[in-house]
Amino acid sequence: MAQVDIEIAPPSLPIGGTSGGHDVIRLQEWLVVHGLNVGANPGIPLDQPAAAGIDGSFGSGTQAACTAFATANGLANGTVNVAFWQAITGGMQAAFTFRSGRPAIGDAVIETAQTHLAQKPIEARRLVNGRLIGQDNSGPWVRAYCLGQSVEWCQGAASQWVKQAFAALSRALPFPLDPPQAAPLFVPSIVSSASRAGRLVLGQSAGVVPTGSFFFVRGTLDDQASHIHVGITVSPVRGDGTFDTIEGNTNTDGSSNGWEVCQRVRARATCDFGLLG
Repeated sequence: MAQVDIEIAPPSLPIGGTSGGHDVIRLQEWLVVHGLNVGANPGIPLDQPAAAGIDGSFGSGTQAACTAFATANGLANGTVNVAFWQAITGGMQAAFTFRSGRPAIGDAVIETAQTHLAQKPIEARRLVNGRLIGQDNSGPWVRAYCLGQSVEWCQGAASQWVKQAFAALSRALPFPLDPPQAAPLFVPSIVSSASRAGRLVLGQSAGVVPTGSFFFVRGTLDDQASHIHVGITVSPVRGDGTFDTIEGNTNTDGSSNGWEVCQRVRARATCDFGLLG
């Protein structure tokens, strides 16, 4: 079973005060992903799930969040039943089942990324007074993108969008994104895969970068020059050297606390590119 199916599959319903801790945690994660406050646990380190209320205990905070979600989504009440679960996971279902009808692969990649962006994929963390509360790289979206793992997820997200677009057009990928040829969640391995296929364009070259390509941000790993982040180009490179992106494990303020899929502006001079078309 694909990881996305595991994340969408309902636990034992209904979920309430007598439910098992794992089922409650899954519910709490989804509520937090939807921007709802399920409570807090003072004294817990801020980088732990329980700091954001994801603690497996179905208390008043979780019930209040369920009621708020039900009200916002036209459900009869806050009971966590089949209809509730379908509503709370419906965005992921819509994103992962989307199939672009655009005939050009770059357009299909962009449309697929935009479809995911519209569902607001985000980690199971909360922003409280400008501080992120909860476990880094956590929650159903991260696991769905990253083969069930809770890891840095920029490559997992970008690769998912690309694989969906190519599958929709019944086309083979231009270079491997999965084992054994390339480690699927490790940006440098995908850069190497693109290079071996003759599809790597250096940012400081004069090579054309079509829209719907991978961009790879240059940086250092273990004190060695490498690539540290990835996303999709959604505009041509402009005269000033900038271009628009959709990317995961990032944020709109440009800080290092990436926790969402969003649109950003990048500079060609800091990136290399993997051509997909």
